[in-house]
Amino acid sequence: MPHSEWPSVAEPSAPASGAFVRQQAYFDAFDRVVAQFSGFEAPDPAVLAEVLADASHADLVCLFRCEELSAKLDAAWVMPESRLSATNLRHLSLADYPLLADTLAVGMLLQRSLLELPLAEQMLLAGIGARRIVTLPLLDRGEPFGLLAFFDEHDGNVRSADELRLLTMLGRQLAQGLVRFEVDAALRSERDRLAALVGATDDMVFELSAQGRIVRAWSSHPVLLHAAALEGRSLAQALPPPLAGALAAKLPAVQAGETATVECRLEGSHGLIWLEGSMRPVGQGGMVVLLRDVSASKRSALQQQALGDTLQLLDEAVIDLSADGRLVRASAAWARLRGLALRDLDGDLGSALMHWVHDHDMSLVQTALARLPSGSVTQRFRLYQESGELIWVEVRFLLLPPAADRTATIRGVLRDVTEVRLNEQHISQMALFDDLTRLPNRLMLDHALAQAIERARREHSKVALGFIDLDHFKQINDAFGHRVGDQLLSSLASRLSAVLREQDVLARWGGDEFVVLMPDLRDPSQIRTMAERLLEAAREAVLLDGLEAHPSVSVGFAVFPDNAESGEELLSAADHTMYHAKHAGRNNVCFYSDILHLKALGREHVALQSRLSAAIRHARLSVFYQPVVSAQHGEIIAVEALARWHDDTNGWISPELFVPMAEKVGLIQELSELVMQQAFPQLRAWRDAGLTQKLMLNISRSQLFSPVFVSLLVERLMANRLRPSDVIIEITESAALNDYARQLKHLRQLNSAGFQIAIDDFGTGYSSLAQLHEMQAQLLKVDVSFTKRLHTEAGRRVMQAIVQFGRGLGLDIVVEGVENLEAARYLQGLGVDYLQGFHFSAPVPAGVAELWMRLGLANKV
Repeated sequence: MPHSEWPSVAEPSAPASGAFVRQQAYFDAFDRVVAQFSGFEAPDPAVLAEVLADASHADLVCLFRCEELSAKLDAAWVMPESRLSATNLRHLSLADYPLLADTLAVGMLLQRSLLELPLAEQMLLAGIGARRIVTLPLLDRGEPFGLLAFFDEHDGNVRSADELRLLTMLGRQLAQGLVRFEVDAALRSERDRLAALVGATDDMVFELSAQGRIVRAWSSHPVLLHAAALEGRSLAQALPPPLAGALAAKLPAVQAGETATVECRLEGSHGLIWLEGSMRPVGQGGMVVLLRDVSASKRSALQQQALGDTLQLLDEAVIDLSADGRLVRASAAWARLRGLALRDLDGDLGSALMHWVHDHDMSLVQTALARLPSGSVTQRFRLYQESGELIWVEVRFLLLPPAADRTATIRGVLRDVTEVRLNEQHISQMALFDDLTRLPNRLMLDHALAQAIERARREHSKVALGFIDLDHFKQINDAFGHRVGDQLLSSLASRLSAVLREQDVLARWGGDEFVVLMPDLRDPSQIRTMAERLLEAAREAVLLDGLEAHPSVSVGFAVFPDNAESGEELLSAADHTMYHAKHAGRNNVCFYSDILHLKALGREHVALQSRLSAAIRHARLSVFYQPVVSAQHGEIIAVEALARWHDDTNGWISPELFVPMAEKVGLIQELSELVMQQAFPQLRAWRDAGLTQKLMLNISRSQLFSPVFVSLLVERLMANRLRPSDVIIEITESAALNDYARQLKHLRQLNSAGFQIAIDDFGTGYSSLAQLHEMQAQLLKVDVSFTKRLHTEAGRRVMQAIVQFGRGLGLDIVVEGVENLEAARYLQGLGVDYLQGFHFSAPVPAGVAELWMRLGLANKV
C-alpha cells in the first residue's frame, strides 16, 4: 500500500510535529518490513520485532506463532532501558487467558491497561512488569497463525485510533509477507524436489501446453535434443518423427481428461531404442509426458523368449517356483513328465509343487529347498503323473537372483530317472527278498503297504492285511530239525502264493510268520474268501522227511480304513487278531471286526455304549453317502445318507454294531435327528451347485410312531429351502408291519406331504400283497441277503420272483448289496431299475459323493 493511503496520526495531546514523526516511523517500518521479504533469505524474526518496536515505541515487542490454543514465542525485542523481560512468555497456553484467546480467534486488535484486564491477563502482565498491552492477530485467509504483542512499562503510552490503524496495516503487511514467503519457499522446495527426483532417474519428463508445445523439459535422452533446447518447440520441431507422431496421436484423448500410454521405437546409433511412457492432463489444459527408455528390458524379454523357445526343445523340464513353492512357469517337458497334453500345461500353474510329490518324499524336497541359500541342490523324488502313476525324477534347484519384475525365486531342472532307478533297484533287490522262501521281506512289504494305502486313500478303496502263523512249528523243528522246518516254510510259501490274486503280496515276516497284503479291494467279501483259501492251501498234505503231515495256520485279518488309519496301525491290528485266532484253537481265521464285537460283549460293551451316547449327544458322528444308480445308464439318481462313527479308542465302528446299540440305549431317534441335521444342509448345498439327485433317508420305528414327525420333517426341509419331493423316506419292512394300522396312517401322511416312500430290507419281513399295496410306497429295496445268493440257481430264481412281484405292484425296484459287475449285469438283464452296493461305491464323504454325482458311474454297468 503506498504511504499516501495510510491514515495520518492525529494525537490531540501531542504537537503536530510529534504526530508526523510517529507516522513517519510507521512508514519507515513498512519499508523495512518489505525489505525483509524482498530476497530469498528467510526474514529474521528478531529484526522484525525490532522494526515494530521502533515504530510503536513499545518497551517490549513479541512475535508469537500460534497453533490452536498454544502460542510459542518466535522473537522478542526489548528497548535498551526497559526493565521488561520476555522470559516468562516463551510458551503461552491461551486456554489460561480467555480474553487473549477470544480476540485472537475473532481476529480483533486488543488495547488494555493492566487494571482493565481480567485477573489471568493481569497476572501475566504483572509477571513481566508491564502496565499496558496491545495485541494484534496475524491472519492467513482469516485464520490466525500468529500474534503480535506490544507491552509498555508505563500506562501512559495510549495509542490513538489512527495509530492503531497504522499498526494494524503494518501487522497485516507483516502477516502477508510471512505467508507469501512460506508459500514461495514451499514452491521452490517442491520444484527442487521434482528436479532432483527426475534427475535421479533415467526418465524423460516434458510439460506440454494445451496446444502441444513443450513448456518445460526436465530431462532428455541421447537421441533427443538437450532438455533446455526442447523448451518452446512444438512436438514436430523438438522430437524425432516416430515419437512426435506417437505423442500427437494421444493429444485429443489427454485434452479430454484421459491418461494415455505411449510406446515408440526409434533408430539409434547402436541399434533400436524402445521408449514407453504415459501422458496425463494437469492444470488448465496442460499435460505432462513421462517417457522411459525400456530398451534393456525389451532386449532382455526378446532374449528370454529365445531362451524359452530353446527350453521347449529340451528333454529336461525347466520350472520356476514362487517363494512359497508354487509353479509359476514350466517348459513343455514338464507336460511330458506329468503325462499331460501340452494344451493342459497351464492347468498346473499356480499349484504347489508338493501337490505332485509322493508323501514319503515331501520332507526330502522340503529339505532340499531349505538348503538353497548355500547353493544349488540336487534331489530325487517320486512325482505323480496325471494318471496317478508314479515316476522317479531328479531335480536340480537353484535360487534366482532378485528382480523387481520377477515372481519366481527358485528354478528347477528335472529329468525322468525312472529307468535308472529301476536298474538301481534291481541291483539292490537282493536286500528286499527272503533268502529261504524268495518272498518279499519286511522292507519290501512296508513299501508295498504304503503304496496300497496311498492308492486306497486316493481311490476310496480298501486294503486288507492278514498275519499268518504256522501252527506248532516249534514242535516240527524240534522233532525233524531245522532243515525239514525250512522245507515246510518254503512249501507253505509256494502253496499260499498260488491262491493269491495277481495284485496281492505275500511276504515273510520272520520265523514262522507270513503276511498277506490285499490292496485295491472293492468287494469286502473277497477277504473272507481269501482267508478260506489260505486255510485250505495250508492244510494240503506235505511230506516231511518221508512222513505225510497236514500243517495248519492261524490267520488274523484287519482292513484299512475300517480298522486302522495307517500302515503301522493296520499291521498291529492284524497281528493282534492273529494271536486271537491262535488262542481260539488254531487252524482258524479271525477278523478284527470280530474281535471288536467280542470285546463289546464283554467289559468293553458298557464303555463303548457310553462313548456312543457321548458321540451322539455332541454330534461327533459323520454322515456318509452311498450312490443309488440307474441300472441301465449308471446315472446316480439318489444318495442314501448313512451314519458313520469313528471312536477315539477303537477307530471306525461298524454300523452293524453301533446302530443296534443306539436302539438298545434309546438313542436311535437322536441318531436319526443327527443325520438329518447334517444331510439337509448338504442337500441344499448340492441344489445350489446345480445337482438334482434325491436324498434317501432312513427313519426309525419310533420316528414313524411319532404323531408330529411328519410336520417336523417338513419344517426342517423348509428351513433349508428344500421340498418333500427332494427326499425319499426309507422304512424297513419290519418297521412298517409293526402296529400296521397305525403305521399305515403315518405312511399316508408322508405320501400326502409329497414324500416318496421306499420299503427297505424287503424280504426280511412277512408283508402280504395287500399290505404292500396299501402302504402306497413307490420303491422296493431288495435286501442284501438275496443279492449274496445270486451265484446259486435258487438265489437267481428268488430274485427273479421278487422283481416280478414288485413289477406287479407298479413299484420301482432297488437292489442293495451289488458287489461285482457280474451281479450288476445279471440284475440289469432282469429289468431292475436301480442298483446300490460296493461295486459302485462304498459310503463316502460328501465331497466324494458330489464328484460321483457329477461324473456318473456309467463304467460300472
